[in-house]
Amino acid sequence: MRILVVVQRYGTEVIGGSESHARIVAERLARTHDVEVATTTALDHWTWGGHYATGTTQLNGVRVHRFAVAGGRDDRYKEIERNVLFEEHTLEDEYRWLRAQGPHAPELLEFLHRQGAGYQAVLFYTYIYEPTALGLPLVPERAALVSTAHDELPLRLAPYRALFQLPRAFGALTPEELALIRREFHNDHIPAEIIGIGLDPPPAPNGQSFRSRRDLRHPIVLYVGQVTEAKAVDELLAMWSAYTNSLGEGTLVLAGNVLMDIPRRDDVVVLGRVSDAEKWAALAAADALVLPSHLESLGIVLLEAWQVGTPVLVPAWNAVTAGAGGGAGGGGAGGARGRRAHVRDARGVRRRARDAARRWQAPRRGRARVGPARVRLGRVRRARAEPRADGGVRCVARCSSSSSATATWPAARKRTRGCS
Repeated sequence: MRILVVVQRYGTEVIGGSESHARIVAERLARTHDVEVATTTALDHWTWGGHYATGTTQLNGVRVHRFAVAGGRDDRYKEIERNVLFEEHTLEDEYRWLRAQGPHAPELLEFLHRQGAGYQAVLFYTYIYEPTALGLPLVPERAALVSTAHDELPLRLAPYRALFQLPRAFGALTPEELALIRREFHNDHIPAEIIGIGLDPPPAPNGQSFRSRRDLRHPIVLYVGQVTEAKAVDELLAMWSAYTNSLGEGTLVLAGNVLMDIPRRDDVVVLGRVSDAEKWAALAAADALVLPSHLESLGIVLLEAWQVGTPVLVPAWNAVTAGAGGGAGGGGAGGARGRRAHVRDARGVRRRARDAARRWQAPRRGRARVGPARVRLGRVRRARAEPRADGGVRCVARCSSSSSATATWPAARKRTRGCS
């Protein structure tokens, strides 16, 4: 089966949950299918500046087509965004916002227009950017959308209203994401599957070495990801200050690209961007991983923490991460508001750090909930394509159980029952 994956950024150096998911899926599908990727030359998601060369290359067995970014993020983007989200505006303003956000890559869209029909399936990642918003309508009859949608204001803007009615199928990372898509767009007639993500077994990280090299005080609370207000790291720092002012113990470790000012504190360690080996060592060393973001479509780092036996702390108001962490029993979800509530949540970190039995049971229950559909390859690896007499392709996904799910491209849409 010839498959094209369309995503705004692609590469081993790219940091981002959607982009990482796209690369993992492309590489796994390439084991049994002819898989190509259409993407831009950008590495950074804010400026969209050219980093990679244009043209076609190979990466881990996948053929990658890179197209130049003709327009990055507009200098007035924040002003334009504020206008369309909170002020009176026109329909034209909403489409202007899409262009201002970037990346604008007209050659990528032209490629889809000219070459899209040559693929049996085109898998689009991330609803919010132009390559998907304008690219999917060019090949709707063979498109599947992994939207990585959040419950956010842009989801209701005009460029996306028709988008969520067009694909032949949806791939949702979590049940919460699929419920959001169904609720907002009333598209139950389009087949969908909870695809999760496949993770390779982790290396054998040396958490003790990480702790001793850095002389960190317990409990160690770790954050991994973009260090920015957009990920609620400013709120995390406020919570940490409230915790230490009351209880006075521990170290907060921040690992990831730093895009905001961090106050200088002895109990806050900023690592910046780290290697995979250092990330795994930090996860193994931590007494708890914290993910404060209000908007997540999966939270891959939660699954990685469970892989090495580390519990997680997530906000209860994020339905996705609270469902994965609190609902799975793989950590705690703090739902009360105010300074006092933050301190009570922080006390939970100390309790988990001192309770070795709970520290093992929490991530073990989390792994049990995610199961083969999310932590293992599961359905993605077991998918196969069967040609049909009318020229379409019947895709059969073999599940962990004896049942299977089917979808057809191109074909008339019909609701299919997924794997339970």
